[in-house]
Amino acid sequence: MSYRNAPIHPFLRLIYALLRFTAWAGMSVFYRRRLVLGREHLDFDGPAIIVSNHPNTMMDPLNAGISIHQELFFLANYGLFKNPVSRWILSRLFCIPVKRKEDVAEGEARDNDAAFEQSFQHLEKNGLLYIAAEGVSWMNRYVRPFKTGAARIALGAERRQGGQSGVKIIPVGLSYDTPNLFRSNMTVEYGAPIDPKLWGEADQQDHEKAVNDLTEEIQNKVSACCIDAGSEEGETFVHQTEMLVRNNLQGFTDKKSYFLVKEFVAKNILNEELKNRFDGYFTAIQKAGLTDTGVYFQSNYTKKPDVFYLTPFILLVISPLFLLGFGCWFLPCWLPWLLAKQMKVYVGYESNIKMLAGLFTFPLALWAGWKLAFSLFESSLWAWVALAIFIFCGFVAEAFMDIATRWWEWRKARVFKKRNSTAWSQFADKREEILKELYAQH
Repeated sequence: MSYRNAPIHPFLRLIYALLRFTAWAGMSVFYRRRLVLGREHLDFDGPAIIVSNHPNTMMDPLNAGISIHQELFFLANYGLFKNPVSRWILSRLFCIPVKRKEDVAEGEARDNDAAFEQSFQHLEKNGLLYIAAEGVSWMNRYVRPFKTGAARIALGAERRQGGQSGVKIIPVGLSYDTPNLFRSNMTVEYGAPIDPKLWGEADQQDHEKAVNDLTEEIQNKVSACCIDAGSEEGETFVHQTEMLVRNNLQGFTDKKSYFLVKEFVAKNILNEELKNRFDGYFTAIQKAGLTDTGVYFQSNYTKKPDVFYLTPFILLVISPLFLLGFGCWFLPCWLPWLLAKQMKVYVGYESNIKMLAGLFTFPLALWAGWKLAFSLFESSLWAWVALAIFIFCGFVAEAFMDIATRWWEWRKARVFKKRNSTAWSQFADKREEILKELYAQH
């Protein structure tokens, strides 16, 4: 299927394709698991406005836009355009500056007429716009109140074209487990399009009310497409639920686990009694020096402890591959982390810095590995084989650390159970009660 989009110079289209591929490659390495849901909502022609929440700075437009077929133009903070170099680059690479209240000095006029006009013209050419509607990025697990820009642009486009603009609003929910950590998990969920034409009549009667109502609808749809903790206090409940689901429902697919957590949190985010039970269980095991991972494996492998007794032997067997993988990939992973730490930026930018730095350190590591293998074997074929082994050993090293962590947590739980059987029974009973609640609502 070919997709209608705004006419773009072929050279810029090539640049966009290269940037898209680079972002895809970077995110494929940065995230351990990046789940994309709702792709069926992306089979559309322009014009459209893509609207997402904004928990992870510049990673958000990448995660929201990478799966969309057409080129996106991004409504970006005016502050990014104050530097003449960045202004020259961004203004030529698909970005439209928008002034927020935070971007203007006291007494300075906040004029976005040019941004609105540019947005209208782009939509009239069947273009796509991306808006992070919270305006400011905060690394939280809940959706903050949306700005009205997306609704104003959509309704403005409708008025300019007599209700025949064809503009669609695509809600996108972004859910990050731990946004700033390398090899973490995240989920992108695209929702069904919103038709601003449905607010056209209300817009004619009361423009501001129509803008606010449409903004509320967009926010609700985006919230429904992500794991929304509701508030900062609810984030702990989200993390605890994810931990229980990740440990206890091992056979679940990523998709089923995500929907289970999202639906359970949505139903129970105001259930203080249940949240207190969750918190009581996790606080108790934390004081005992245990984790839910250890409690889960000790509780579920009591009848088959050989699985864990054999783990040290398995780890010993694969330790040479672990050491090779760790040695090959330590510097490429550590240097981006060190750079992000030394720059002392807001934690929300750490993932951006790490991924950008990794785009240099990882290819350099691959090149160095190939050169070393070639110098040893004096054969291009064997150099490529060695490179494939290096990459494979990197995944082995990651799996090795996961298995070793699980074994260590199981061992701590097993020792605790032997020494404190009464307390252990209380932990197990609390966990079982919580799981019954999870299963009952599934």
